[in-house]
Amino acid sequence: MPRDTAGQVPGHPPGPGRIEEAAAAVHRALLACIGPAAGEQIALAQARLAWQEVTTEAGLNSGPLASRLVRVVNGIARIEASEAILAGELQLRADALVWAVNRRMAGRPGASQQISRLDITVGRSTSERAL
Repeated sequence: MPRDTAGQVPGHPPGPGRIEEAAAAVHRALLACIGPAAGEQIALAQARLAWQEVTTEAGLNSGPLASRLVRVVNGIARIEASEAILAGELQLRADALVWAVNRRMAGRPGASQQISRLDITVGRSTSERAL
């Protein structure tokens, strides 16, 4: 399709509406192909992405310091921090981080989980597998 100088396709609405529409279509296709378990995996992926975005913007993932959202069960997000000092900082900012992650997930296709609190540990759990 031809595009104008701003990269827009004539006759199609500009902006995020098209991206959200495409994401919703991908979400529906995955659910149809993979089944109900896909919904849980998509929700976890959206929560992990939102966590990464929020902590990066807050300057909490830099250099050797990193954290990751491992899982969400009954609204409790299990977070693994690389160092004890980072775990302490995450704990101090827990309420703000929970709010920011939930806000970041709002409206995203498949982001069906709400986080109510954080469970923060130091180090990588041996029972969890990294993606």
